Amino acid sequence: MTQELPRKRVFKRMLLIFSLTSLFTVSLLLFFIYKYYTNIQLDTNLQRAETIASKQLEALTEKQKALISLTQDIYRNSDLMQDVQIAMTNDYGSYTEQNIDNYFKSKNFYSVDMQTYLQSYFSYDEDIIALQLISDDGSYSYTFPSRYREWKETVDTYGEENIASQASKQGNFYTIENKIVVKQPINDPSTLKQMGYLLLYIDPTFLNKWITKDYKNSIFQINNTKGAELYSNHPAKQITPPEKQGWMNVDNKKIYFQKTEDETTGLKNNTFLYRVTDDSAPLIELTLFGIGLLLVIFSISVNFVISRRYSKRILTIIGGMNRVENGTLDAKLPVDNNGDELTMISERFNHMTENLDAYVKKVYSLEMEEQKARLKALQGQMQPHFLYNSLEAIRMNARVEGAKETSDMIYQLATLLRYTANHREITTLGEEINYVKQYVRFMEMRHEQPIKLEIHIEKRFNHTHIPRFALQPLIENFFKYAYKENQHPVVTITVTAENNNLQFQIKDNGKGMDAEKLKEVQATIESKAETSHIGLANLNKRLQLLYGEAYSLTITSKPNEGTIILFQVPQNTGGEK
Repeated sequence: MTQELPRKRVFKRMLLIFSLTSLFTVSLLLFFIYKYYTNIQLDTNLQRAETIASKQLEALTEKQKALISLTQDIYRNSDLMQDVQIAMTNDYGSYTEQNIDNYFKSKNFYSVDMQTYLQSYFSYDEDIIALQLISDDGSYSYTFPSRYREWKETVDTYGEENIASQASKQGNFYTIENKIVVKQPINDPSTLKQMGYLLLYIDPTFLNKWITKDYKNSIFQINNTKGAELYSNHPAKQITPPEKQGWMNVDNKKIYFQKTEDETTGLKNNTFLYRVTDDSAPLIELTLFGIGLLLVIFSISVNFVISRRYSKRILTIIGGMNRVENGTLDAKLPVDNNGDELTMISERFNHMTENLDAYVKKVYSLEMEEQKARLKALQGQMQPHFLYNSLEAIRMNARVEGAKETSDMIYQLATLLRYTANHREITTLGEEINYVKQYVRFMEMRHEQPIKLEIHIEKRFNHTHIPRFALQPLIENFFKYAYKENQHPVVTITVTAENNNLQFQIKDNGKGMDAEKLKEVQATIESKAETSHIGLANLNKRLQLLYGEAYSLTITSKPNEGTIILFQVPQNTGGEK
């Protein structure tokens, strides 16, 4: 249960994070795709709307060009121009009389009749309601309707005089009763004085034919140079165009405004687009939503598999930690070939458990050695007072009998036994040196020969902690294996500091050893076998257990030149341990 809960927490957390990340990424991606698509649609539809607006403006421009062309034809035909001049200065009756007189005076077989010419000029154009010739002051007018009923409705509604009076007041494009009027001045060719106007009345609904069904709800509004409206496909919807193109709100609806201008006529087509996307937009939105949903489901599924895989690996690591916590120090985790952080953690965990297991075994071995040493110490302390008192009694008896040398030997022996019986594992360098001095003094009495002991140690090292019996076994080894009779033995102890360690050198001038014997001794020292006496192997093993494999004995020797033993301990000063 304790493993299941963390596994579920890690799994759910990873799945949630991955899922939210995937959802955010996919949503952001689809958002930009949709924005890109809608921007393309907007640009496309704006271009289409601009094309419609341009065609409408171009259609009006063509009507104006046709009217200008008619005016130029009049200027080029002198008979026709003369007929127009008569019409501009006479009423219809007078015009008819003069026209008949001119016909009989003319030498031509036929006469150019203004009425016939103007009546037939726009007969091909179904968009034209009427063509009107009107004098400059509006006194005389001649109308040539193509769609008589619509023209009559206009005259009846607006009045013929009002229609004539508007010509001089308006520009080249204006409206009368929802009819677009195109005006073209006519001048006297001899005086260049304006005589009147040609007015072309156009049905504005012809402009609707360029509006496709996708733009039926949009507003196309054409204004003249004064801003007056000439045309709108939705006349009931009156919208004031803003100064700049862009989005605007009309009746709580967001529409797009764009403006198209004809440079020749100055006419402007103000377009209000209520729809900037085509019919496929909902399908595209649905498709993108479906793709997004599939991507999210796919990513969550992939994340589920990946998260579950990682959670299993994490659970395996947690299980290994629990085994170590429960005492299984040699627990190992499987190491895969992924090469990621979890693989690194597994490798480091295995390395840690190996070191931990080795360390625990080392500590356990050290504790066992300490227990054995304490047991020996306890055994050596059996009835210590009895032993010391007995030796003291023997010493006093020897002194009474005059055996002073024997008395001194017994004293030295009692002192050595007292130090040996102490159960402390760690002592100071100063105490160990004093013990060595007592031991050498005892050996002098035994061999009845002076022994030179040279000690080179700075006083500041006297309180440094070292293992008990770190030096005495080495001196004992000299007397046991290297001592030569009839020779002045010299033992030198040198202690120096180097890299936070104390370097010990014990040198003698004894027998020494050849290479084969030295190799045998070195093998004995490095052996892991148990030993029952305090010697070189025992000291080497204790140094490694206390300080590590790097702290061991090193021996160099040559026959008849002596032996040098080297070892080191960490430099540490303080009280007893």
